[in-house]
Amino acid sequence: MKKLIILGFLFSQFLLINAQIKRKTFPLSREFKKSGFSISPLATISFGSKSDIKSFANDAGFEWELVEVGRGTWNGGVELGWFKTFEGYQIGDYFDGALSYRRFSGVHHFEETNIKVPTGSTLLAFKEYKNSWRFETITAAVRIIDIAFQKPTSFLTWGFGVNYDYLLASRFDSDWPLGFSESKPFDKKHAVRVHFQVGYGFKITKHLFLIPTLETPLLTILPTSSLNPAIQFLDVNYQPLIIGVKFMFLRKDPVNCNTPQLKNMPSM
Repeated sequence: MKKLIILGFLFSQFLLINAQIKRKTFPLSREFKKSGFSISPLATISFGSKSDIKSFANDAGFEWELVEVGRGTWNGGVELGWFKTFEGYQIGDYFDGALSYRRFSGVHHFEETNIKVPTGSTLLAFKEYKNSWRFETITAAVRIIDIAFQKPTSFLTWGFGVNYDYLLASRFDSDWPLGFSESKPFDKKHAVRVHFQVGYGFKITKHLFLIPTLETPLLTILPTSSLNPAIQFLDVNYQPLIIGVKFMFLRKDPVNCNTPQLKNMPSM
């Protein structure tokens, strides 16, 4: 999954560099204020990994192998945001600050294969224990977003940001007989991660833009025990993907609404 995300990021950068699209000032017209608010319904999914095979044996003569497999399940959330646009191109076209509620969940499997039993015992080749997990966060995010216009009414967005995640609630259920006596999942309340977000925006009305977005964490800053940004449940990592539909609302600027439009700008 990490390789796919990196390849997707590099591919999007290649398209942007080679598109040769002239930059425009966002949000297209000086009659609107340079700041506004947005709301984004969210859908979340996580891509689980597979652990290394572990071998075990006991004094009774039993030998078995154990592997852990993860699969994310769909969940959701909502984000409220505020944006501030910049004049011309600096380090980005607009600043985006947001506060969101996010919920993630997944299914975790212990797959146990018996490879040797004492003489006279029955070899049960395979056993599986199913577990489930879920946790909820309050997330504060800041992002710097760049824009490249494809048409006067559509544009590509991409940018990096820093997210602070506060663990609001969590739960996990297991039918594995050993339980979780040695390791408790989700024991860290705070995390800071670098995220990447890409989207494609459309002008719906004169005052409203719709921007479907994809977001995923790239790097953990805090806690410093691991740089891996994935959600960890026991020995399985789940790479989150956050899918949003951002409604960005523009507001009239009574001071500039009668000023001449900038040259070579697409009309509203």
